Amino acid sequence: MAKPNLFIVGAGKSGTTSLYHLLKNHPEIKVSDVKEPSFFCSYFQVVKNPIEYFKLFDPQKKYCVDASHVYFSNPETAPVLKSLFPDAKFLVILRQPKARAYSLYQHMRRAMHADGRPLDLAETFPEALRLEGERFVSAEFFEKSRHYFWNFMYMRSSCYDIQLQRYFDLYHRDRFLVMSLAEFTGDPVNAVQAIGRFLDVDAAGFGGEIPVTNVAPPYSPCDPESDAFMDAYFGDLTARVDRLVGRPLDWSL
Repeated sequence: MAKPNLFIVGAGKSGTTSLYHLLKNHPEIKVSDVKEPSFFCSYFQVVKNPIEYFKLFDPQKKYCVDASHVYFSNPETAPVLKSLFPDAKFLVILRQPKARAYSLYQHMRRAMHADGRPLDLAETFPEALRLEGERFVSAEFFEKSRHYFWNFMYMRSSCYDIQLQRYFDLYHRDRFLVMSLAEFTGDPVNAVQAIGRFLDVDAAGFGGEIPVTNVAPPYSPCDPESDAFMDAYFGDLTARVDRLVGRPLDWSL
């Protein structure tokens, strides 16, 4: 039976879809046809049947990829992956945390309108940020959420240091390639070469360009109130992440 040995774990709204399609091009890599099966998240599974899950992969390929960004923010997932896939590798792509939080909010607002149901009762981003702490400790909000709970935790799901540390506590750090969205899109040649070296595959197999996918429609800039609120919440988050990763990331996007 084929099983995943490479995971794209996040962060959501940071270029993971483009990374998924880049890997999909490579002849030695099989990405799951369901982009985000989210099988190892007990309360938000897209693919729920274990037989169907393992059928997503191909034992003839060097790498079988599960690209579920929920594995990064969901606290229960890392120890499960460690117990089942102790030799797995991980690709992590991160985005400037304030930009990522605001992009996630805009994504959820679009999901709400498309769905026609009140998934997120916050009408504005400042209101959503103020409500986040209350929702975080609300068992009722968690239980009644009709979407992935952490997608309403705009700031908390952007705390990459906590999320990385969960995995670094379980796996050796050489199992991870961490880059930023700015590095991935701003210097694609270097990014693709780095991925090739990390996976020990021919980088030419990825093709000549990084796929442009999942482009959000334009929206207004983040308001000053929310920007200041997030500054106070995140503090020196990017510096903490840099120290964890062992190098300064480009946080310009």
